[in-house]
Amino acid sequence: MKPQQSVFHIARVTLETVTPLSIASGKANGVFDTSLVMDANGLPTIPGSSLTGVLRHLYQAEYGKSGADQVFGYQSKEKSEDSQPSRIQVSWGCIQDSKGKAVQGLCLGDKRKSIENDLILKVAMGLADAPTSRDRVRLNHKGASADKGKFDRAVLPAGYRFSVEFSLWSDEAHDAQWERVLELLNHPLFRLGGSTRAGLGKLRMIEVQELVSDLSQESGRKAFTAMKRDVNDCTGFELYNLPVWQSDEKVVTATLTLKPNSYWRIGQGEKPNLADSNGKTADLLPKLEQRISWNQQHQAEPATEKLLIPGSSVKGALSHRIAFHANRFSEQPRWADDMTEDELNAYDKSEHCEAVKELFGFANDEQREDKHKGQAGHVLIDDAYREFSNTDLQIIMHNSIDRFSGSVRDHMLFSEEMVWGIDEKGDKKLVELQLTIKKDGKISSVAKQALQQALADLYEGRLALGAGVSKGHGLFTGTIEWSDDGKWIGGKA
Repeated sequence: MKPQQSVFHIARVTLETVTPLSIASGKANGVFDTSLVMDANGLPTIPGSSLTGVLRHLYQAEYGKSGADQVFGYQSKEKSEDSQPSRIQVSWGCIQDSKGKAVQGLCLGDKRKSIENDLILKVAMGLADAPTSRDRVRLNHKGASADKGKFDRAVLPAGYRFSVEFSLWSDEAHDAQWERVLELLNHPLFRLGGSTRAGLGKLRMIEVQELVSDLSQESGRKAFTAMKRDVNDCTGFELYNLPVWQSDEKVVTATLTLKPNSYWRIGQGEKPNLADSNGKTADLLPKLEQRISWNQQHQAEPATEKLLIPGSSVKGALSHRIAFHANRFSEQPRWADDMTEDELNAYDKSEHCEAVKELFGFANDEQREDKHKGQAGHVLIDDAYREFSNTDLQIIMHNSIDRFSGSVRDHMLFSEEMVWGIDEKGDKKLVELQLTIKKDGKISSVAKQALQQALADLYEGRLALGAGVSKGHGLFTGTIEWSDDGKWIGGKA
């Protein structure tokens, strides 16, 4: 602490996971490709380094590199004396129990039992041995699974809350840099962990409690010494109201409201909900996932299962259709009929389609000759959830037909549990998808036009989502609403 910096700023923040969180430990557990970061109690946690890294990146994007260096510090390559430590200190995120109290330190004895019996923590603790996972598969240009393209991610279900503490020393009571850091918690691109471009890692700020102590004044010294180390104790703190982030300058959002035309099923679930007349459950199931909700008293309700529409599924379908439109909109249109079989088999949209690379990014590869070895995507698609009841589901029986005789093949009968999309009473069965797009001059007009047409295909019933596409399932119709009335994307499709 520098002598002239006598004002201490501290904020205790409550963050909630809007979509599942997947901060990996970097270690495989022998079953899943990734495992979640856990604290000493075996509970999911948020590393302070993850928070700091994301906030620094956002701060630099908004206020420049020099501004980020002043707040988060920097390491000089020439002289170590010219380096500067970070002004901001960020704690690890402590998960909250069902009563909204953060779990701090190693819990033994009665504290351990209270965790094991807590309504939501007992589920979170079980993720260490049996994590909730997301199955992912990379598709080729034909829409089939690519060789060696199967992987999965362990996730913390949506709705969990964490307590995080931020602090900073300053020489003034109203420090602009301090306020900017807190405002970034409302930034539309504030995401943590992996697969943030495919539906995961979105958080929202629930509450910020702030205490400002001027140690040059007696009242400030008393407030500083009276402050408790317990993050649950906010005695002396005041509620800090964060302004709504004005995002139209650098970020635009698109909200799609879709109504299913008939049956649909996205993903492969594990829990059957129905059985036929013989008591047999379906072989293919819709993906369900638990989600925690909180009441107005900031207490958790029992987790409920909802139908899941993964952002990764929407991203995969859109990227393929974008590649099609980008190829036909380019200066030299490319069609499948004009390509040889070898060229088609070698085609990879994530490598050979510039529009897909501009919108969804591409992975780092040392063999790539491009100036930029890798790039994060500009389009973020959030996971969506929808409530359901057993009346929304129906079992459909399938037979496999012998292509030679036209008869039913032996032992090839299977059933599928589908979501019934027709609703005559209103919007009960509507699906709402949200896309957040980071504006960038690098996104070409061809990429914008391809994205616009692909979205139009989705909400006009020409692009299907999920399983059973060849049987007419997964088609939706609806509307799209842009936060800037469509100015960035270029008006109506």
